[in-house]
Amino acid sequence: MSGEAREMRINDEFQKVFEQYKKLAGNQNVNYVVTSTNRQGDPKKNPHAIKDNAMDITLRTRGQYSPISEYNELMAFLIEKWPYRAGVDNTTGNIHIHLDLGMLLPKGQKMPYFFLEDGGVWIREVKSKEDL
Repeated sequence: MSGEAREMRINDEFQKVFEQYKKLAGNQNVNYVVTSTNRQGDPKKNPHAIKDNAMDITLRTRGQYSPISEYNELMAFLIEKWPYRAGVDNTTGNIHIHLDLGMLLPKGQKMPYFFLEDGGVWIREVKSKEDL
């Protein structure tokens, strides 16, 4: 693969950062489950419609669903270390983190970019850990 541009893949990029998070947090009992990746749709409107650009994850601690505090701790870490886009969706019964490489950005949006959603609806941008 020498001399070729390496194609970025969301899971590869996130896995590296997540391992740093586990080490820094001193928590080897937390893992993530990918619940959504590539989806059909318009790649001009949906980050999941761009191959390997986006994924949704849920967190597990010792095999059980993690508490909201774990999501907040991971997001706080991502604000410091993730150079792309990430958001927590607080949908009741389906809390998850959306991650993408920013291959589709709304006009004027710059990376990194962090946000909160509820029920899949954007609530607000998150600019610092305190905003969580």
